Amino acid sequence: MSIGDVKQSLIVEMSDMDIVDTHEHLPNEAERLKQQVDFATLFSHYCRSDLVAAGMADAEYDRFVAPGLSPSEKWELFSPYYELIISGGYCRAAHLSMERFYGMSRLTSAADAETLSERIQEANKPGLYRRVLKDACRISTALNFAGMDADREFFTPILFVTHFAEIASLETLYAVESETGTSGTTLSRYLDGLARYLEEQQKNGLKGIKFLFAYSRDLRFDPVDMATAERIFNRIASESCGMRPSVLGYEEARPLQDYLVHRLVEIAGDLGLVAVFHTGIQAGNYNNLDNARPTQLWNMFRRYPKVRFNLLHAGLPFVDEAGLLAKYFPNVTIDMAWMPSAATTTSWRRSTGTSCWPARTSPPRWPTRLSRGP
Repeated sequence: MSIGDVKQSLIVEMSDMDIVDTHEHLPNEAERLKQQVDFATLFSHYCRSDLVAAGMADAEYDRFVAPGLSPSEKWELFSPYYELIISGGYCRAAHLSMERFYGMSRLTSAADAETLSERIQEANKPGLYRRVLKDACRISTALNFAGMDADREFFTPILFVTHFAEIASLETLYAVESETGTSGTTLSRYLDGLARYLEEQQKNGLKGIKFLFAYSRDLRFDPVDMATAERIFNRIASESCGMRPSVLGYEEARPLQDYLVHRLVEIAGDLGLVAVFHTGIQAGNYNNLDNARPTQLWNMFRRYPKVRFNLLHAGLPFVDEAGLLAKYFPNVTIDMAWMPSAATTTSWRRSTGTSCWPARTSPPRWPTRLSRGP
């Protein structure tokens, strides 16, 4: 048996497994069914990155995904960029969904866009998530980053907590107080309130907390003493005046952020929650990739050996770094979510030295059960 045959047999075997989907941003089905859906729905979200990189203006994209235009009108906006993104992993994911659930592998005209839209709209009815997530994809549960009201039939909640550490004005502090019921009169009370809130959510099924700092800064969180952090925290209230929109600049608030991230990680450890960090490739455009290097988290892994850390997206393109961190530290795991689509074009570049697949060459086919639904 050849190596290729062994690989294919493993893929077929895995396609029959019940799986845990470790990364989703899906609304509950009732919310999805209220949305106006059409073919643009499949080419939104991650595909936006490639469309913008291909030259689509933000205003064009906003019109493309917004309600109001017909599928034919949306095709006129989309078609000039379609061939430019078709070799990318994001577009491939849309094509896999098109083929598996709607019986179409490519769009060639406005008529195709109309037909696909009709089929998507017909499927947008109660039972959609069961048909796609359970029956087709065999997903026992999906770790969902969409809040604590996630439908537990399909989702297990992971909570964003970056904004708990990004307080730099009374407005941001009040927003956290409103969300969590905390009191921000002192730093100690603020932390006690966050701990109580996360404990309540842990009892309600929360399994982890997620940090999104790679989109706004690097992932090096230095140890900061409480006195230093408290001086910065106190300035939020004491320097607020009139209509001043902000008290602290982003970099000025960094020591307070670092302190709060360390405390949130400690709280996660006390509650048995996983501390999830976005590492590697960021969604959208114009990002600073150096901010997302997983090795910058080294001091956290060393300082908190009892806390379980998860590195999302295997740190792509810093996969070797993420893998070595997981080899070094027993409390670190790497998460392959997003890799099948985000790494596709990257892998092709490495092997061929070209920027995309040749026009009529397709990437390797994977079983449809492993593909995402609409």
